[in-house]
Amino acid sequence: MKKEDLIPIIEQHNPLLANAVSRMVDYIQDRWAAPYPSKEQTEAVNAYLRSVHADGGGTVNETDIAHRRIATQKITINAIRVLDHDQLNRLQDVLNHIAADREYYMPEQRQGMGR
Repeated sequence: MKKEDLIPIIEQHNPLLANAVSRMVDYIQDRWAAPYPSKEQTEAVNAYLRSVHADGGGTVNETDIAHRRIATQKITINAIRVLDHDQLNRLQDVLNHIAADREYYMPEQRQGMGR
C-alpha cells in the first residue's frame, strides 16, 4: 500500500494520528534523512500524544515516558502497510526518543553573516 492511499483512510477516524503517521513515514522513507526528525514531524507526534492523553501533564517521569511509548506504537502499527521491517524498527526507535524527549528534533540551521 502507498502512503497516499493509507493516510486518507486513517484521517477518516483520527486526523491527528494520520498527520503523525504521514510525517513520520516521510521522515523514515527519506533517503537522505537527518539523524533527527524535523520540529514539525516531532510536533505532529506530540499533538497526537496529547490527543490520546499520553502527554503526562508536562512531566517526564518513567511512568509518563512508558505511557507515551505505548501510545506511539499506534503510529508504528498504522505504518505497517507502508514501511518494511527495518524501517518500522527505525520508526519505533525514533518514536521512543520522542516519547522520552518532547523536543527530540533537528535544530534549525540558521545562516548568519559570518566574518
